Amino acid sequence: MQRKAIIYSRVSTDEQKENGFSLREQETRLRKYCASNEYQIVAHYQDDHSAKTFERPQFQKMLSDIGEKKVKADLFICVRWDRFSRNMNETVQMLQKFKKLGIEFQPIEGNVDLSIPENLLLQVINMVLPQIENERRGLNTKRGMRQARREGRWNGTIPRGYKWDRQNNKSIIVPDENAKFIKESFMEMAKGIYTMEEVRRYMWEKGYKCSRNQFTEVLRNPVYIGQIRIPSWRDEPDEIAIGLHEPIINQETFNQVQNILNKRSKIGLKHFKIDHNLPLRGFLKCIKCGNNLTGSSSRSHTGQKYSYYHCTRKCSERFRADKANNSFSEYLRHFEISEEVLCLYYEIMKELFNKNNQQREIEKRGFETQINENNKLIENSEEKYFKDLIDQETYVKAKERYTKRIQDLRQKIEELNIQNSDFMRYVDFNFSLLKNLSSYYDSATTSGKRKMIGSIFPEKLIFDHHTYRTPQINEVLEILTSNITKLGEIKKEKAAISRSLSYRASPRGFEPRLQE
Repeated sequence: MQRKAIIYSRVSTDEQKENGFSLREQETRLRKYCASNEYQIVAHYQDDHSAKTFERPQFQKMLSDIGEKKVKADLFICVRWDRFSRNMNETVQMLQKFKKLGIEFQPIEGNVDLSIPENLLLQVINMVLPQIENERRGLNTKRGMRQARREGRWNGTIPRGYKWDRQNNKSIIVPDENAKFIKESFMEMAKGIYTMEEVRRYMWEKGYKCSRNQFTEVLRNPVYIGQIRIPSWRDEPDEIAIGLHEPIINQETFNQVQNILNKRSKIGLKHFKIDHNLPLRGFLKCIKCGNNLTGSSSRSHTGQKYSYYHCTRKCSERFRADKANNSFSEYLRHFEISEEVLCLYYEIMKELFNKNNQQREIEKRGFETQINENNKLIENSEEKYFKDLIDQETYVKAKERYTKRIQDLRQKIEELNIQNSDFMRYVDFNFSLLKNLSSYYDSATTSGKRKMIGSIFPEKLIFDHHTYRTPQINEVLEILTSNITKLGEIKKEKAAISRSLSYRASPRGFEPRLQE
């Protein structure tokens, strides 16, 4: 009577990278083994989970199917013991369960004839070796990873903002397309104006998707200044090693952010509470000594509350906040941008976006075609191996080569998907904002006003009690406005509108810092 067999294949995430461990490879060997022994295959189950326990989806489904009589078999076959289990105690218990179900366990490798009493010892060794191997591998891996980090090589999950340098050195990480978001996140935090959640939401709107916990880890991680943290382990203390990778930010900015985060964790956010009467606090520079101005409120002898911007040095620079605030609103109303220039700006941005998007789609289709071609090559190799036209070594090497190509192609597609952001949504918003700059500012909350100021003026403003000027304004506004100088001063006469905006490169997008 022909025996009925259940075949079972398993890999873990790490093992998928190793030769001879793929699910297809195991299935091919199992089917060939059953065919040569004239076993009837009644079911095939496969898992991609660790073998430390039997809590694996497909293995549990197999037990359920057997219990419900959906599958009737008297053999359970896998390639070898470690595909079955890497825990001796659980292996013994499961074999006892198989025995009660009338199922014989039979690995292709390491099978022993238990009719010979002495072979019982060999079976015990076969059961315990996978567990020993697993624990030794984990120990060696842990030590190897720690040593690699001491030598400056990153290992483990790639930190956000980096990718593997596949062309030059696979053990070195290099900045990727998210590095600019990481850098901007640190720069915004270093200002000490915004909360961490405000910065995170702002970056989310710009396309950098990150949870609160992940964002905290980013801001605390010294990898971005070229260092690698080595956590304590056993009797080894915490260590910091100099990495071989390129830093994204400088030491000074990182330290500044750590100081801000440490202070906030101790005293909360009260120190950074926004005063609605002082929206310009932190954005003004003293006209006399060049020091940054602060702001505060006080009451007169009549009990009336007044707010002032003032210098903390001995130059005695001080002026009423309400006057400075009103003057700033009036200052923004003088930013003149013609409808013609705005429309041209919008069309340029739209054309550039559509052109880049079309090119990305063409590249993605090309990569997908190459993936399909490599999958067919894998299938052809598998068929040749099953028909004994090529040996196992040739098949494994060919499959490894084609699989590596597919992984690289999928990585390229993922990179293109990241680039394909909702850029035009920002352009639409900016178009409306630029047309109604002063109206947006006047109707915004105090927090919103501060964010707009930070976007328009990358450097401090100077107020001479009547008018404003600044060392630099936003590049886009400088290009688009017809009556604002490079110093942010209002021209007395309107300049002619420039009709020669270049198509060679798009200017840096203007959008309010940390939109609400």
